Amino acid sequence: MSSSNTRVNHRVMGIALAVLSCSLYGVNPFFSVNAFDDGANSRGLMIARFLIAAPLLLAYRLLAVRGAKWPQGRDLVEIFLFGYLGFTFQSFFYFGAIERMDSGLVSVIFYCFPIMAVLVSWWLLRHRPSKVIGFCLTATVAGVALAAGEVTGAETTGVALTLAGALTYTFYVVLSSRVMPKYDGITGLTIILFGAMFGWLTLWVIRPFNMQVQFPESSHGWANVAIVATVGTILPMGLFFAAMKRVGPGPTSVASTFEPVVTIAVGIAFLDERLTTRSTVGAILVIGAVVLLTVSEARRDVGSLTNATPGGAAHN
Repeated sequence: MSSSNTRVNHRVMGIALAVLSCSLYGVNPFFSVNAFDDGANSRGLMIARFLIAAPLLLAYRLLAVRGAKWPQGRDLVEIFLFGYLGFTFQSFFYFGAIERMDSGLVSVIFYCFPIMAVLVSWWLLRHRPSKVIGFCLTATVAGVALAAGEVTGAETTGVALTLAGALTYTFYVVLSSRVMPKYDGITGLTIILFGAMFGWLTLWVIRPFNMQVQFPESSHGWANVAIVATVGTILPMGLFFAAMKRVGPGPTSVASTFEPVVTIAVGIAFLDERLTTRSTVGAILVIGAVVLLTVSEARRDVGSLTNATPGGAAHN
């Protein structure tokens, strides 16, 4: 196979991994709401989520990639802080918003983050966005707005929390793209998850603003937490960083705007939400933009965004 075809397949695979990652993230609100219905709140859910996810991934890492090196010095501190600060506060804001607003509306507002990610990448990493990426951004933002445009129940605190989560996630994604490619994805992700675990344990001990922590009351609720920790955390995070390694933070973030479509589809299938013409048009816009982005990335030459970061080239 020629090097040109290899690059094409590499970049197409990157977009596909990003779409799969956001699809797994897209079902998280369903299982989270089930845990809330069983007595948990967002703080209890997050503490339990990372207490399960971090040790599980460490065990897998010790068994499957024992020969890989652990980060040292500044790299280790940076990766740990991506979890301790970035992932902790992003999940604090996002799931706090889901407690107050419909998950579809939270998802739509949160997905202003691809615009932030592309612009912050341009600012910090000098990754100038292409015209196609700009068009895809416009189409995806319009699409997600239409797809959940009829969701009601917005309130000031929920909107503020969602926007804060989007901004936190933006810096987490962009800054992590500088150091994560130096190490294998499992090792980096393990450190991030332990950072998030200790971040949430710190919040639990400090309890800022009289923070209350409630865990599920039955095995059903804990089963939903376990799904969020594995299918909704370990797998999509690993896929997201694998995508960033292939196509960079900008295209990965744009492709991830497929998530609200998944969230809405889950709502229709399992929560008796109705599909309207407006939602259908929005979903078509998002899917069309992802397809266009895939074709565009497949045609880009060796001077791509990925090659601008060391080694080639993270949600709710």
